[in-house]
Amino acid sequence: MKLRTRKSKKSYTVMIISDSAKNKRKEFHINAGFAGTVMLGSFLLLVCAVCYVVYSVITLSDSMERFKAQAEQNISLQEEIERLEAEAGKLETEKEEMAEQIKVLNDTVNEHAEVEEAMAAQEEEEHIPKGFPLSGTAQLKTEETAGDDDDAQGMRAHEDRKEVIFAASEGINVIASGTGTVLSVDVDVDYGNVVSIDHGNGYISIYRNKGNAVVKAGNEVTRGAILYVVGEDNTEMGYSISKDDTYIDPMEMIEING
Repeated sequence: MKLRTRKSKKSYTVMIISDSAKNKRKEFHINAGFAGTVMLGSFLLLVCAVCYVVYSVITLSDSMERFKAQAEQNISLQEEIERLEAEAGKLETEKEEMAEQIKVLNDTVNEHAEVEEAMAAQEEEEHIPKGFPLSGTAQLKTEETAGDDDDAQGMRAHEDRKEVIFAASEGINVIASGTGTVLSVDVDVDYGNVVSIDHGNGYISIYRNKGNAVVKAGNEVTRGAILYVVGEDNTEMGYSISKDDTYIDPMEMIEING
């Protein structure tokens, strides 16, 4: 029969000695297993605490990095916003300048159009044969005096043309009553030469005089251009106007100033 050996339980004694004069001391006996458990628990707590601290440091470091990156991004965004605002201000200024330039151009175009319209109206006005056909004063001869026996030149009006006869002084010029193109320069069987001017608007003015015409067919003439020079032998001039191939009274067209 074997004898069972009994293991003795290990324990630890903790002594607490006071430094007082009485020199008291206390002893605590701690079981070895309990002490090991406490030490292991303390070690685990220490490890956990260290891990937590390390984790906290890492987390804080990451947070700081993210905060720093966010701050840098915010600065970049702020700089971008300022740049865009500056560009927007520049674009607004350019827009205002462009609007002003467009306004100036529109005003210029409108002024140019008005000038062109005025010039076109003036040109159209210049083509109407309503100017006086002589460069100076002249006497309008009536039916009673035109072709009178005492009249040396004996010029008679063509009634079918509603022609009027003017008697002018020597040195006065027969002139175009409106701008146009010389249609023809013909010889009149009854009296001298005949200059016809086409004004391009349905009007044709006809100038009959004994003198020599100073223009030729095809010449472009303006109002006031000389057609004949009145001399001693050609003081009378027959004048008529047709509109769309119908003769009209020239006295209704002539504007006499002064």
